[in-house]
Amino acid sequence: MNIVLETLEEMLAGMGMDVEKHWKVFLALREVVSNGIVHGNRNDPKKEVRIRVFYGKKIRFEVKDQGEAFDFEGILKRGEQDIMRERGRGLCIVKQVMDVVRYEFQRGNLIIMEKVL
Repeated sequence: MNIVLETLEEMLAGMGMDVEKHWKVFLALREVVSNGIVHGNRNDPKKEVRIRVFYGKKIRFEVKDQGEAFDFEGILKRGEQDIMRERGRGLCIVKQVMDVVRYEFQRGNLIIMEKVL
């Protein structure tokens, strides 16, 4: 995972975005990719997490794992209700730092995130 995150961070650095936006986007990416590996794919090395990147006036990430569907809205609600929880707040943080966060199930979990540049 580290090599993937290093590559994404280098790509973000080359886009010339300000430090705060860069940090927020990287934080969200790291959280969603980690969730895909750990929770979606259950650390199964035979399963993949795919990342697609689109950019122009905004940057868009599509992160897809091969896991079972989950209750995206329920996780967000629980995280918002109890901000002191040790676990389960990552998607809430992602939602706060990105402009758009959506979930779809398409033979795996797909998280779509966007940030205006």
